[in-house]
Amino acid sequence: MSNIKNTFLNMPRRRFLQTMGGAGATAFGLGACAMPGGFRTSGQDLIDPPVEKSHDGLLDTRVTAQYGSYQLGGKDVYLRSYNGNPCGNTLDFKAGDTVRLKLVNNLPFEPFSDVCIVEPGQENTPRSFNATNMHVHGLHVSPKSPADNILLTVNTGEDYQYEYNIPPNHPPGTYFYHAHVHGSTAIQVASGMAGCIIVRGDLDEIPEIKAAKERVLMIQTQRFDDNGRCESFGILNNEDKTFINGQDKPTIRIKKGEVQRWRIVNASHMMPFDLRIESFRYTTSMPMTLLCRDGNPLPHTTEIEHLQMVAGNRADVLVKGFDPGTYFLSGGDSSGIIATVIVEDDAVPDMSLYAGPLPQVPELTPIAESEVTYGRRLEFGFAYGEQPKFTINDEPFSCETPWRIPLNSVEEWEVYNHTAYPHPFHIHVNPFQVISGGNVAPGTWMDTLEFPAFERIKFRTRFLDFTGTFVFHCHNLMHEDMGMMQAVEVFDPKA
Repeated sequence: MSNIKNTFLNMPRRRFLQTMGGAGATAFGLGACAMPGGFRTSGQDLIDPPVEKSHDGLLDTRVTAQYGSYQLGGKDVYLRSYNGNPCGNTLDFKAGDTVRLKLVNNLPFEPFSDVCIVEPGQENTPRSFNATNMHVHGLHVSPKSPADNILLTVNTGEDYQYEYNIPPNHPPGTYFYHAHVHGSTAIQVASGMAGCIIVRGDLDEIPEIKAAKERVLMIQTQRFDDNGRCESFGILNNEDKTFINGQDKPTIRIKKGEVQRWRIVNASHMMPFDLRIESFRYTTSMPMTLLCRDGNPLPHTTEIEHLQMVAGNRADVLVKGFDPGTYFLSGGDSSGIIATVIVEDDAVPDMSLYAGPLPQVPELTPIAESEVTYGRRLEFGFAYGEQPKFTINDEPFSCETPWRIPLNSVEEWEVYNHTAYPHPFHIHVNPFQVISGGNVAPGTWMDTLEFPAFERIKFRTRFLDFTGTFVFHCHNLMHEDMGMMQAVEVFDPKA
C-alpha cells in the first residue's frame, strides 16, 4: 500500500474529512515574491516580482522548472520553482498580443509520464512530481496545442514552446500561470510554481486608475518539512505560513493621499482568505475599491470592507491612504495578520480615488434565461475505498470520458457539493456568470467560485471561440489530483 494510501486510510473519518477539506483549521500568513539573496525575515518591505512586458505585440519568455535554494520565513528551503525563485516573474501584456512561453523542465530525472496513459491502479493518485506543464489560469485562449493544453506533459530534460494568441477583446485584469500535470499539480503549486499575469486594456487607461501605483500580491502557501523539502503529498496539509511573493508578513507602504492598485492572486494550493485592512486603534477597516474579479471588470466600481478569495481567485482593488498610521492586512479568522500596511505621514498631492463605470467587453454581457441552450446538474462527491477518490457525478477523472459540448452553446449549470467540506470550483477557457451561491453578488463574472459544504451554486456560461478539450475541477489541488476533475470537449457541429 502506498504512503499516501496509509496516510489517509489510517486516519479517523472525522480527521480525514477535516484534513481533506483544506479550510479553516490551518494557520497561515501572507507574503510576496521576493527573490533570493535578501528579505529573509518577516516585516521587510514588500518586493514586487520582476516584470516581463510585451513589445510591439509580442511577449517572448522562457520559464524553467527547476529546484531553487532560498529562504522562506527564515528557513532554508530547496523547492521546485520557476527559474529558481519563490514565484515566477509577472507577465505583462495587452489584449491582442501574442505570448510565446518556452517551458523547460530541468527538474531531476523522472520516468516518462503521460497524463492520459497511467499504470493500472495509479489513476487519480499523487505521482510524477517532476513531470510538468503550464496552465494560464483564467485566460480565454485556445485549449489546443501549442496553447493552453493541460493534457500534455513536459518530462525531465524536455522543453515545450507554448504560444497564446490573446483575443483583442480579452477582459483586462489579473490572471496567473501555474503547473497543471494531473497527479503533480498540488505538490508543484505548493512548492511555488506559479506567477502573475496582467492583461491590459481600456480599464487601464482610465486616468485615475492609470495614475495609481501597481503592486502585485502573489499569495502562496509553500509547504516543506524540517529539511526544507516538499517531497510528500501528506505534508501539503501541514499547518504553516502563507507567503506574499516569497515574504513572510511583509510591510506594504502607502503615503497619505496616495492611491495604489493591488493585483491580488490567491495562488495557494488550497487555502481560502477573507482579506481585510484593519486598524486596531480604531477597530475599523480601511475600505477597498473593487475593480475586477478573476480578471473580469465589474460594471461599476464597488467599495468593499473585505474580500473573500478561494484558491485560484484573483482581484484588482484600489486602496487609498487616508489617516496615517499602522494597519494590518488580515487573511481571516484562521490566519490572523498576514501583512502590515503603513500609511505614511509624508503626504503626496491628493490623488483621486476612481468611482464610476468600468469598460465592458461584449462577451461579459448578462446571460438571459432565454439565451440558455442546455442545462446540467452535477455533484461533487467523495468515494471511500482502498484508494479514496474525489468525484464528479460519482466518477473520478478520466481522459476517456469528456463531456461533448457544441461550440457557441450557452449552458446553465447547477452544482451540488455532496461533501462535508468546501471546494473552490474552477473552469478553464470560458468564465461564467454567477446566478446564485458562492458568496458573491449574482451577475458577477468569475472563473473560480467558492463552493460551500452541502450547498449549491448556479451559473451560466458561453462556450465561445475555441474548440478542443479542457477541464473543470476543484481548485483545492489535492482534491483535483485525487480525481475531482472532468474533461470537456467543445466541438464545431458544422465541421
